[in-house]
Amino acid sequence: MLILTRRTNELIHIYPDDLPPDMTVAELFADGQISIEVLGLKGSQVKLGIHAPKSLTILRDDANEIT
Repeated sequence: MLILTRRTNELIHIYPDDLPPDMTVAELFADGQISIEVLGLKGSQVKLGIHAPKSLTILRDDANEIT
């Protein structure tokens, strides 16, 4: 499990290592499901636990906020 803490408007990107442009949703989840568990809340932060196949890349995006 990967544990990340995020604040309001911060992003997490989840994608396969080599994302082909024609990949289907079925192919994306072929190695298993992705589940995100809320582990805790503290002020404006949420702590998330992410269970995902090792073939997926999970990145925090601190520079780009949702507008």
